Amino acid sequence: MADTLVLWLAVLVGVPTGVLAENWPHKPVRVIVTAATGSAPDVMARLLADRLGRAFQQQFIVDSRGGAGGNIALGALRRLPADGYALGVVHASAITVAPHTMKEMQYDFDKDFVPVALVARAPLLMVAAAHAPAQTLGGVLALAKAQPDIVTVAVSGFNSVPHLATEMLAHRSGSKFFTVSFNGSTTAISALLSRDAMLMTDGVAALASMVESGKLTPIAVFSRKRLARYPTVPTVAEMVPDMVVDGWFVLVAPRGTPDAIVERLAAEIRKATVDQEVAARMGALGMYPEALSGVALAQFIRSEQDLWRRTADQLGIQRQ
Repeated sequence: MADTLVLWLAVLVGVPTGVLAENWPHKPVRVIVTAATGSAPDVMARLLADRLGRAFQQQFIVDSRGGAGGNIALGALRRLPADGYALGVVHASAITVAPHTMKEMQYDFDKDFVPVALVARAPLLMVAAAHAPAQTLGGVLALAKAQPDIVTVAVSGFNSVPHLATEMLAHRSGSKFFTVSFNGSTTAISALLSRDAMLMTDGVAALASMVESGKLTPIAVFSRKRLARYPTVPTVAEMVPDMVVDGWFVLVAPRGTPDAIVERLAAEIRKATVDQEVAARMGALGMYPEALSGVALAQFIRSEQDLWRRTADQLGIQRQ
């Protein structure tokens, strides 16, 4: 309330908001995250908050609010003042997928928020259990075409990005999967290990330990390029042209946040994403730092929104 009053007084007496932005931040900044505490995105956000805190000599306090496709977190962020003291770290699904899968939205991303900077990409990985009759993407697609619905794919949530990426793969390849949604990655992985499913699509962060222990076999990544972490694992696009789906995270602010603050944050994110220590720590989480801001970021988000709008139409997605 006090900061809002200061802003209004500044307007009344003719003090440019840019002057106020120069003094930002003079108190802790709240960062709401569309992920559960302890999850890889939460850890990534805390890494980012620590970096920003050191850069700006102020606390950036993470407030993780997972669930409801980002509705809870972004609904809360939308109601906070646009003064630079409220930010969000938002997963792609809340911006691109939720508007087509949820009946009741607590926010309108384009109207309520301004994108500050892309923070990282979170590639999707498809893995096979040891008992799966096909252990390559080509084999999986051939089996799924020859025997529709025999190929069972576990995903961590209905209408999640991993779920819809799997459905998109089936649609574009002319295959048919039997997709089973579980409440989270842990239960989906358990289904593979107990032979209740053959395949799984999820973020690298959720699957890395099982892959590296040899319990699950990586068969494809949905990113545009092969990952340095798994250089022998092909991309889906190598078999299904233009089939590219990435998870990603973006730093946002309530619309109306002073441009000078947005620009200062974006500049610091750009520095962070080329820092080797940050890259290594994000890499351990299955995420790859990448900074976009300004016009380039707006174009990227628009293209992703268009991709999922088309996908929702093609797959006949119904809002729940």
